[in-house]
Amino acid sequence: MGEGVWRLSVLDLKTMRETGLAEQKSVDDQALWQDDHTVLYGRDNAVWAVPADGSGAPRKLVDGAASPAVTA
Repeated sequence: MGEGVWRLSVLDLKTMRETGLAEQKSVDDQALWQDDHTVLYGRDNAVWAVPADGSGAPRKLVDGAASPAVTA
């Protein structure tokens, strides 16, 4: 990765193993866990989801959104 590229990764605190997520574009956003297996983030005016284990391609969930948020 070049300078200025931000990659999302998951750190397993038990094993200290770091797993890079499948998103290849730079992501400068706070990530949010949707569930135990999926990470959400904002990119290109949309919210995206990607598997937390590094497999699979990112998929667009919502257009016209800046960042994921949790509501109770």
